Amino acid sequence: MTFNTLESFDKELSDMEKTLKEMEEYLIDHPEKQGTQGNYETLKYVYNIFKNDKKRFIENISEIDLKLLKVNSDNMTVTEFSKLIDYFNKTQKNTPSILNSQKHDELLFKGISKGSCIIKFNFQNPTEEDVLRTSTRKKGLLKLFNLINCGDNIEKLKNEAGLNGTEALITYKKFLEEIVKHETDFTLSTEKGTLKTGLTLQQCKNICENLNI
Repeated sequence: MTFNTLESFDKELSDMEKTLKEMEEYLIDHPEKQGTQGNYETLKYVYNIFKNDKKRFIENISEIDLKLLKVNSDNMTVTEFSKLIDYFNKTQKNTPSILNSQKHDELLFKGISKGSCIIKFNFQNPTEEDVLRTSTRKKGLLKLFNLINCGDNIEKLKNEAGLNGTEALITYKKFLEEIVKHETDFTLSTEKGTLKTGLTLQQCKNICENLNI
């Protein structure tokens, strides 16, 4: 049985919890019913499997893929992207950003796929709130998606960053400079590819050349 939404997982788990409770109450009055006891233990085992499946589903759907086209990457790309995500997470929490920090508590680097340069990240301990886009860190990631969706329109970029967005644009530009160094286009996706954006190499160059901050 395969589920593709949190709602489907939650409904199945809720139904199991209801049945388990009914069986527990029955066994209190009828402890001699070994068959029921066996069925109860089996259902409890299946319930725990479903809980683990839900956890893996949340982890998989929360994965963030940064794809660099036609090139290999290096640790600097990972570092600059981590700083970028770190910055937008902090802006959503209304706390200061530390651009030179090497510690990114909420973003995990998961490795680079063989055969193509897809750099995989995920939030530490992804939650239902990340999937539902209600967590502060997911809101920060969506803010970055909005910034990328402005393309190389400098006016749109400044409007999206807001009145106090100079630091955001500085951090964003540093990341794009790293992309330009690799002479590549890039795409950024999450939620199993259903949320996707990106820039061409020329757009990255245009931003780096024309975004004066």
